[in-house]
Amino acid sequence: MKRPVFFQAALAGAMFTLAACGGGSGGGSTTSVPEGTPGSVERLLFPVNSTSIPKQFDMYATDGSAEGTGLLKDFNEGQPAIQQFNGRNPILFDDGKFYFSAQSPNEGRELRVSDGTEAGTSVLVDIEGSSGPLDLQWMDGKLAFSAGTTGFARELFVYDLDAETLTEIDVGGVASKNIQGMQTVGNSIFILGRGVTSDSRNVPALYVSDGSQEGTQLVFVEGEPVGGSVAVKQPTESLAVQRAEAPANTPYVLADGDDYPTNIQPHSLTSFAGRLFFLANNDPNNQSSLLLYSVAEDGSDVRRELGEDVTFVQNLTVVGDTLYFYADRRINAANFTRHVYAYDGTTLQESGDFPEGLFASRFYATSLGLFVVTTNNVYRTALEEGEFTFTPMHPGDTMTTYTGVKSRTQFGELFTEVEGTIYFVADTVIDGTEVGEELWKTDGSAEGTSLVLETNDLTTGDNLSSAPRPLLARYANAPLVSGEVAGKLFFSAYDNSATPTLHAYMTDGTAEGTVKLLELPNQSRRDL
Repeated sequence: MKRPVFFQAALAGAMFTLAACGGGSGGGSTTSVPEGTPGSVERLLFPVNSTSIPKQFDMYATDGSAEGTGLLKDFNEGQPAIQQFNGRNPILFDDGKFYFSAQSPNEGRELRVSDGTEAGTSVLVDIEGSSGPLDLQWMDGKLAFSAGTTGFARELFVYDLDAETLTEIDVGGVASKNIQGMQTVGNSIFILGRGVTSDSRNVPALYVSDGSQEGTQLVFVEGEPVGGSVAVKQPTESLAVQRAEAPANTPYVLADGDDYPTNIQPHSLTSFAGRLFFLANNDPNNQSSLLLYSVAEDGSDVRRELGEDVTFVQNLTVVGDTLYFYADRRINAANFTRHVYAYDGTTLQESGDFPEGLFASRFYATSLGLFVVTTNNVYRTALEEGEFTFTPMHPGDTMTTYTGVKSRTQFGELFTEVEGTIYFVADTVIDGTEVGEELWKTDGSAEGTSLVLETNDLTTGDNLSSAPRPLLARYANAPLVSGEVAGKLFFSAYDNSATPTLHAYMTDGTAEGTVKLLELPNQSRRDL
């Protein structure tokens, strides 16, 4: 029998001021707010690959100064304390506290809470054994996560921070053994786990929960017939009404005669317009052509959102009240066109030809709208009265320019917004000489796009690029910060010493406002 043990975090009582840290698809920006705003901190947490072991980290903290930057706490007696699981173990922030999982000899890998100081860091929940919390997110004001149990299962847990109570939820027998992803939508949380088909096969299945055991139920098992014995939720809309002379690209509610989708993509689970949107296949024998599906907040009304001629959907990105993505549209049996699409839940807008190939592109939500980052360029995308425009952020300067853009790394995105300024990393040319990956910024116009700085100053004769990378990409939501960390870009890069070494930096976008915080360990790993 499990005996969860609870620890109230010893948190500092100071009231801090506010700045937001998010933006793009990976997080990592800051936005200042008035002094005296409660529920924020003057320190940021960031993971560092402290050894040569891939995907294993220690947690560091910074207040924006060199003397205030260092290891948060030695959780694991000198060994790495945090292990990466493909982005499923993010750092959460709420009410002036950071939440993350870390390993220690006494508790194992359990959920921690911190105010950014060693004294204010403690175990929040200790589940018997080493539970390895993943999929951290907020649900109706509570902390939801998946965790392992003594029965070798991975189950849903919901922790009420006010009542200091933990609810363990069995999402459906065998499904608990392999939770692959979760996403909150309103006051519900969807869980992608496992289920059993009518012929006794163990396959992926979608569940929905309101945070209680009695409010947790199966939505569908992949590939099963709609209305079959293994589904609980049923369509809420009349099939006859829904299908009667429906215009092209009208949402199509699945009902008797249809099969539920297969091959749900865990990374695609997206909350939009009060529904869960996700990418999946409608043909188990064709696993390459993804379609767009959605489910109502209560788990009913499973829909295929677009016509079957719109396939290979990728890059679901929400900007305001619009869902953007790219997809192929079938022209005939042999030919497709690939375009950017904007969808408000009812109307689908299709762009004209995009200036470059979209296959390797990334989409980012910013306060300036949608940005599309390709291998070669950064484009600001606008949609006005049904018409798309794609404005390249290339400066067109023959003295200082860029030839390629870095869109992602192992640990997150290289595209970050800080108070309306967009930072990105690009292969740079200065005075006709290629100098490698350097930090750029843009205000959303070609004229306002420029090289920020070279932390590894190549004018001294060095031939190694700065290779900047963001250090806050593992945040799942926006930390609220003030002090010296407010309104600054936080990144790693190589310095201009005789033997360039990797450091953590904080910058306001100028060379004069750039502070070298800390030499980062494990110099051999260039992909930090």
